[in-house]
Amino acid sequence: MTLMLILGAVAAFYCLLLLFRCATYALPVFAGLGLAFALRDHGFSWLTILAAGLLAGVSVHALGRHLARSSAPLALRLGVILLFVGAAAAAGFQAGTALAVLADLDPWTQRGISILTAFATGYAGWRDLLSPGGGVERPALHS
Repeated sequence: MTLMLILGAVAAFYCLLLLFRCATYALPVFAGLGLAFALRDHGFSWLTILAAGLLAGVSVHALGRHLARSSAPLALRLGVILLFVGAAAAAGFQAGTALAVLADLDPWTQRGISILTAFATGYAGWRDLLSPGGGVERPALHS
């Protein structure tokens, strides 16, 4: 029983770490799913729905990263950053609420944990959106 409690805590910590790591993808996933559901309601085929949803998610993410890092006007950059951070914070709030309900805490503590998780996830989304590249830095080749 003790082993299962330890493994459960490790799994919950890993899920929370994964939430912070994937915070930047909240808005593109919402955009792709929204388009996919709209196309499904209009009777498109599943291949069209899948392709359009994936294309919408990838394009929202790529365009958002480009606009947030570019020399666009400050208002535009700030608007894009707030869109991404707001979506990440909303997803973090819901995840924090779910974890607090699972822990069976009183309502005020649940709300506090949810708000703290929302702020942390929003910060993680902001940091990942503005971080340079995602590649691995390799040493230069010597010739």
